[in-house]
Amino acid sequence: MRITTENLPQRQVVLTIEVDPERVEKAMRQVARRFAERYDIPGFRRGKAPYEIVVRTFGREAIFEEAVEILSQEVYREALDQLGLDPYGPGRLERVDPEPLTFRVIVPLKPEVRLGDYRSLRLPYEPPEPTEEEVMEVLERLRRDHAIIEPLSEGVAEPGMMVTVALRASDAEGKVVLEDEFSFVLGQEEPPLPGLEERIAGMAVNETRTFELPWPGDKPRVLHAEATLIGISRYLLPDLDDALAQTIGDFETLEELKAKIRQDLVAHKRRQYDSEYAERALETLVDQAEVAFPPQMLEEEINELVEDLENFLRRRGKDLESYLKERNQTLEALREEFRPQAERRIRRGLVLYQLAQEEGLSVPEEVVEQEAQTLRRRVQASEEAWKHLGPEVSATVRSRLLARRALERLVEIARGDLGITVKAEPAGEAEAPVVEGASASETFE
Repeated sequence: MRITTENLPQRQVVLTIEVDPERVEKAMRQVARRFAERYDIPGFRRGKAPYEIVVRTFGREAIFEEAVEILSQEVYREALDQLGLDPYGPGRLERVDPEPLTFRVIVPLKPEVRLGDYRSLRLPYEPPEPTEEEVMEVLERLRRDHAIIEPLSEGVAEPGMMVTVALRASDAEGKVVLEDEFSFVLGQEEPPLPGLEERIAGMAVNETRTFELPWPGDKPRVLHAEATLIGISRYLLPDLDDALAQTIGDFETLEELKAKIRQDLVAHKRRQYDSEYAERALETLVDQAEVAFPPQMLEEEINELVEDLENFLRRRGKDLESYLKERNQTLEALREEFRPQAERRIRRGLVLYQLAQEEGLSVPEEVVEQEAQTLRRRVQASEEAWKHLGPEVSATVRSRLLARRALERLVEIARGDLGITVKAEPAGEAEAPVVEGASASETFE
């Protein structure tokens, strides 16, 4: 056979494979022999009919088509071996020409990632410290949590009082969009709707008022609201002193409480900053990396996003068809909407995977197994189910743990200190590429 290649963008190559006529004839005779053994042909015992009789009985076209199906797989695998190609997944048969028998196949190649001089990547690491104002905000919340609430049987709503309001709001068509009871401190806490506190100030217990209120959101509008003041209470805040600290916890003084608040804020801010820092480092590396992958990989990632959405909707008693109908959207439009997100996930995952390879990172099998068994207990998988699910779950766990380790190493590099390990959570799914098969009638394996 004769093979010519043509490189396409996005990690694809076209193979044009021309098969020698002698090989085609040999394949057709093999097919004819199978037909003769499989079917009854008048005048001959099974397997004894001559080639010409079999061709006349079943037609040359039927035998040729069967031979093409057999040869397509044979010559494709031989071509891959001959060219030393390691495809990402199944090839796609684009065209078959009968004379001479020629196959044109588009082969997706494995992704290619070049990180460049990633070891020189540096980002300033400057975690923020909590301000005195932030410490006092927490202290004020604790103070409100320990406020003394004294219900009143009569009186009017005044600033500083805790009020309980039964609120019902409807739109211009009369559709109720909000109906609930709310309690908040008048003049000190955010009401459920902007402008509500001004409307209920001065109301007496059990009094009802109707008024218009703006409804914030993507589609701002004015609502018709009906509010009933069903309760008021004195809201007495404790003093900011040592007694408050002793009430809140195992503290002797207010300064001890403030020191603990500051310590917790430092830890919280550090965790938040570390997560954001890891995200910036990964985005910087992705931006400087050269990443190429086949379209097939992108379509598979979109399929996963659609499946994730279907599972999300199913857990809430909905289905994808109803979801699309509500949005007046087609499945094709949804897939296009997912395309940028899918491409971003692939790029991030491939970059982290490549970084792990270049840094020689790995995850101990006992750690993978421990994590996989934790997942098994969580989903309560039976022994029989785990025989089928276990290997796939372990592969997924291994990929995610490896991505996490790669992200931690990237943070070490960006900080310029490989001697310090900073725990970092992957900002997105980062799994090693997985090759999936397909049927021979539609694709080349």
